[in-house]
Amino acid sequence: MPRLRLALKRNSLTGNLETPMPAPVRKGYSTLQIALHWAVAGLIVVQFLGHDSMEAAWRALRRGEAVPADAASGANFHAIVGLVILVLALWRLYLRFTRGVPALPENEPAPLKWLAHGTHYAIYALIVGMPIGGAAAWFLGVAPAAQVHGLAATALFWLVLLHLAGGLFQAVVMRSGVLARMAIPEE
Repeated sequence: MPRLRLALKRNSLTGNLETPMPAPVRKGYSTLQIALHWAVAGLIVVQFLGHDSMEAAWRALRRGEAVPADAASGANFHAIVGLVILVLALWRLYLRFTRGVPALPENEPAPLKWLAHGTHYAIYALIVGMPIGGAAAWFLGVAPAAQVHGLAATALFWLVLLHLAGGLFQAVVMRSGVLARMAIPEE
């Protein structure tokens, strides 16, 4: 008998959230879930590689100086990509709760399951929270949000490395097929 996860359902007539309805635990991810995963991953790499102009623009603004045109365009690009990441991350979460996700391997040790779940929750929190904090800093001038955004970027960097290491560990050591699920969609 398949395990079930709970998914919130909105009543189409009233718009109210109803009692949770079961969403099946899947054997794999859908094509859309995989595409969103890799799109967000690629955009995060873009953000890490192109954050210098945002930092230069932010420094100029904080000093009351004019922002150089190249820094301004790079900063605006960084802000737009951040907002795109937010939209894609929310879409991913929606699919996660309505379609379901594959369970971790049954024979996986509990500490590894805890680490996998904790890493995923932390990454989701950061890819949703960072664009909000970054937007608050850039568009509203909230300096503490910029500081938190910078610290969160460092945390995200290390969590992504941990996530990559976990995927490689699953593929090479455990030979669990977990990594392949993010490349080959469920039929």
